[in-house]
Amino acid sequence: MFATSGLRRSDSGSLLFHRLREGVLTLDPAVEGMLRHTGGTVVWGALMEIGESEGTTTLVSLADGTTSLYASAGGGVVGGGAHPSVVAATRHFLAIVEGCLTRFEHDGERAAVPVAGHVAFRALTYGGRRCFDVAENDLSEPGHAFSPLYRAGYSVISQLRAAEVARTM
Repeated sequence: MFATSGLRRSDSGSLLFHRLREGVLTLDPAVEGMLRHTGGTVVWGALMEIGESEGTTTLVSLADGTTSLYASAGGGVVGGGAHPSVVAATRHFLAIVEGCLTRFEHDGERAAVPVAGHVAFRALTYGGRRCFDVAENDLSEPGHAFSPLYRAGYSVISQLRAAEVARTM
């Protein structure tokens, strides 16, 4: 689980969202214990960011099982890695990201959030960040190359929500 130093109780929802997001985007996987294994995968984390008219929702999935959901309008879910069903969905999502990696482009330094109606997938790799931005409507088309990735990301979100509901019961 990555550190959240620098966060204050008084942070607004939007500021907290941006600080958490930036923290993930600048993580050093070696410092967090996610060392690269010889002959293994190159993806150690991924984000699925959904641009909406009221802001952005960001799913964070890391190889160590850390799974969170942040909303720029405030709120979210952290601690998903404590639930086996969430970790399994996260690992499946990361495997699909790995399989799609050749279609991703180099992610710019700024890593802007997607505009409303778009979804940005960010692959966190040992060689740097990669990104793919697509209109959300296109992802619902059966033959779109990133439809399986989109479904896998939403499966993680569903598992996170189910774990959160079970926790509050």
